[in-house]
Amino acid sequence: MSKVLFLISPTLNSFVDPRKGTTGNKIDCAAKHFGNSMVSNIEISALGGLTALAGKAALAKNTELASKVANMGMVKKIGMYIKNAPKPVKVIAGALAGLSLLVRSYKAGKIEQKYLDRAQFVDHTFTLDGEGAKSSAPLKK
Repeated sequence: MSKVLFLISPTLNSFVDPRKGTTGNKIDCAAKHFGNSMVSNIEISALGGLTALAGKAALAKNTELASKVANMGMVKKIGMYIKNAPKPVKVIAGALAGLSLLVRSYKAGKIEQKYLDRAQFVDHTFTLDGEGAKSSAPLKK
């Protein structure tokens, strides 16, 4: 469940953020966050799969351990494959997964800024502090 919330939390936050302006702007922002998260999750899953394949290839050389793994459930098998992957493969996969998360965070910040700016532009709520709050002082004529 926590993985699902991690995937969609920026998406849900886009709908409840009052600074995003119109509903259309909120929907656009949520869609961009969802796409950003999906790309990152697919990259990380692919890295995990490749690590498991490398572990399966390494495990095939050890027939005694391979016969034990054959009787395990699917999740335990995958865990055992990843555990038996060569160390350089695990290190590279971990580094690339971390890089994917950094890129995801960077893009999430850019997405947030884009849609906050768009909401300020549409609502004409530009202020010097950049928060987008409308000025409470009346305009002088």
